[in-house]
Amino acid sequence: MKIINKSKIENLIILVACIGMFLSTLDTGIMNIALPFLTHHFETTNSIATISISGYTMTLAAVIMFFGVLSDKIGKLKVSLYGFIIFGLSSLLAGFSVNIDMLIFFRIFQGIGAAGLQATSITMITTFVNKERLHTAIGILGIAIGLGPVLGPTIGGLFLSLGDWRWIFWMNVPIVLISLLTTIFLFKNVKEHLIVQHKIDRIGMMLSAVIIICLLSGLSFVQSNVALAGLLILTAIIFTWILFKIEHHQTNPLFSLKLYKKSQHLGLFLLETMTFGFASALIFLFPPFLLEKHLGVSAGLAGLFVLGTPVGLVIFSRISSKLNKGNKGRKFVSIGFIMMTLSFILLFACHTLLTPFLVTIFLFIYGIGGGLFQPANIALISKSVPITIQGEIGSLQRMVQNIGISTGVTIGGVILSLHDSLLQNIKIGWLLGAIVLVVIIIIDCFSSDHN
Repeated sequence: MKIINKSKIENLIILVACIGMFLSTLDTGIMNIALPFLTHHFETTNSIATISISGYTMTLAAVIMFFGVLSDKIGKLKVSLYGFIIFGLSSLLAGFSVNIDMLIFFRIFQGIGAAGLQATSITMITTFVNKERLHTAIGILGIAIGLGPVLGPTIGGLFLSLGDWRWIFWMNVPIVLISLLTTIFLFKNVKEHLIVQHKIDRIGMMLSAVIIICLLSGLSFVQSNVALAGLLILTAIIFTWILFKIEHHQTNPLFSLKLYKKSQHLGLFLLETMTFGFASALIFLFPPFLLEKHLGVSAGLAGLFVLGTPVGLVIFSRISSKLNKGNKGRKFVSIGFIMMTLSFILLFACHTLLTPFLVTIFLFIYGIGGGLFQPANIALISKSVPITIQGEIGSLQRMVQNIGISTGVTIGGVILSLHDSLLQNIKIGWLLGAIVLVVIIIIDCFSSDHN
């Protein structure tokens, strides 16, 4: 990196990384609240309209590893630039959709751009920001990661209430244009040292995409067609075994398994990432049903009461990034999981006494845990592998978390559809979340003992 304006350059890198991550995670959930309207507007069915969401997330997860490896080969800023172009253009065109087929197509196209943004956001920070500011920068990025999925439905609902659904997509365009100009400036003023020069593993890339598509498709069919869901998930498992066999013998593998093995705890860190995605999906899915259906809160007020999680996450992401100077990562991860578990336990134990205010407090406690956990987890994963594969590991981290989120949404949906009362179903969800988090805490304790 050039010495001139080094601080300014780093600030712009952090800004671009956070915008890319925020926009791509925001559009994961911004469509949810608009589905009933769009189903009616385009005169289609719920199942077809839902493809506009699943198509986006599946495409993102399927191609993110390709962009991560590509960024190690041709440069993080160049891939980020491509990501913004694709994401911005597809957002513009999605807003002009005249039928559901056009919308689905451009949402899939948008997922490709989102993959380019998510694949480079973490790695740009870990590659270009100096060590003194690294944990602060990761903490800021953690805020962007946490806010995107939560604010998506709120912003989507705002544009629907204003009477124009197209701005759900068009709002991205001016932000993307600013980011593009900033990225072009960085591209001209930042020198990347590209060490990885090998060819991209096309076989590994295709197998990885098939695995992700089969897995997420299988999860989406769990409620409607159990047999098909089982077949798709089994196919994903078989192809995963084949992928690992092939990758072990590849000269230039998509996944650097030999380097991963040298990191004693990388597998644990990624498992924790997936668990956080799973638990967060439950914590975002259940409260609106609890507030609106059981406690009788209006949709508008429910949107305010569920802000406890993002507020806690924002505040404590900043706190943890300032306190963690690189040697307290495992401690912050452990404390974060304990706080998240406490939130689920309180929601479970107090289910008959819950008020909107108490729900907000308990969600805030979860936000505290998420804020402590996420920046530390990102830093631990990035430090577990050499600088030469930061793009690859950053993409893997995002892919694993997206799988956790998709799994949590699917299982949460199954729980909500059980034959018991809504309150009892949600209580089961709180208990499941607590159990999963406790299991990870126990695994982490045993791992620490043998560290």
